[in-house]
Amino acid sequence: MGDDAPWLRSVAELLARSDHGVVDESGRVPWRDIVGRARDLAAELPRTAHGWVVPADCTVRSLVGLLAIGLATPSPRWVLGDPARWGVGRAFHDVAWAAGAHSAPPDEVRGPTYATATSGSTGRPRLLFGRPHALHEAVRLYVEGMPEYGQAEVFAACSSLDFAAAFYVVMVPALLRGRDLLLFRPHQWALAGRHLADRPGICLAPPALATLTAGAAPAGARYDRTTFVPAGGGLTPDRARRISVGLPGCRFLTMLGSTETGLLTVRREVDATGNLGAPLPGKQVWLEDVGPDGVGMLWTRGPDTRFAAVGGELRARPDGAVSAGDLVRPAPDGTGYLLEGRVDDLIKVDGVTVYPASVAAAVQALPGVTDARVSVDRSGPVDRITVLAVGDVTEELVRSACAGLPSPVVPARVLIRASTEAAFNDRGKALL
Repeated sequence: MGDDAPWLRSVAELLARSDHGVVDESGRVPWRDIVGRARDLAAELPRTAHGWVVPADCTVRSLVGLLAIGLATPSPRWVLGDPARWGVGRAFHDVAWAAGAHSAPPDEVRGPTYATATSGSTGRPRLLFGRPHALHEAVRLYVEGMPEYGQAEVFAACSSLDFAAAFYVVMVPALLRGRDLLLFRPHQWALAGRHLADRPGICLAPPALATLTAGAAPAGARYDRTTFVPAGGGLTPDRARRISVGLPGCRFLTMLGSTETGLLTVRREVDATGNLGAPLPGKQVWLEDVGPDGVGMLWTRGPDTRFAAVGGELRARPDGAVSAGDLVRPAPDGTGYLLEGRVDDLIKVDGVTVYPASVAAAVQALPGVTDARVSVDRSGPVDRITVLAVGDVTEELVRSACAGLPSPVVPARVLIRASTEAAFNDRGKALL
């Protein structure tokens, strides 16, 4: 397929014949109807200087817009995200907006690109760019590396579609394989329960929201063929048990990945070891700059990686290798990696390197703790650490867990919140 050819041309006929479709609170819209609308729009899609922005809301119009752009000749650039931030002017049939100059990749980038946004560690959204024609190979990589993907008849997401996990793990596989795409909101677990029941499927949602599944399953329904994927991490054994009450029999597939790197590792066990799992089969993953403590930075290359950025540096090399700065050490049992944090998150306390992920893991391992969060205040002459523990635990036990780390940590503050009083962001991270 040439770079200028429509990147969705090869699947248009598959979707036109498919009985599957997009499912949301309004009902089901077959792929064939979406393709029909998209073909009509693609035929009249005008050219723009910087491509198009497709809204990432969980509605059918996002898929109509994406398909229209994916069927247009020549293949344009596109951004999946907020039109108010990345677009300009009036909407094209309410499904796409012309992209602004601030949405374009660096000047040296040629040919069609796609982009989604990430806030990184700064909180300021920036676009990361990949090649749309490589997404077909990315889906093949996932299907061949994870049997759950080859068997899935429905892919479900409870996240905005420009969230990296929702984009790669749910939307793109459903689209390119012509399967059901189920889009639901945090309060709509009954909808998810109906459409996932007794079917092979993938369900992506933040673990903190997925614990709300109690009562979602129809009477007698089983979910032995449903694989739950925790968006944004944070899946503890306690959360897994609570999710299993709402979706009886469901299985779990945890992953490490980012907007920059795509998927890196996968694991099917849920325990308190912090093991991230082994590299995704077929994906090149390796460590560089390994220190005397065994911790190194994860690097990767593959069809689901990004190669350019706007508004910030992307750790990419001419050979296609990319890193998001994840720092890991090999698990003692040789089954995968243990995450120690990101290079941008490292803390120096009295000359000793502290890994926030290790602190959070030690606190999460305490009986009664359902979640933990570590933040760093760098505004003073020394880094000051705040530890938040969610659940039934005392400050004394939290401080004891921090003191028992290989590199002992003394938090400046310890916050305790009951599980019923904690707040979480849309990616499942506990809010301080």
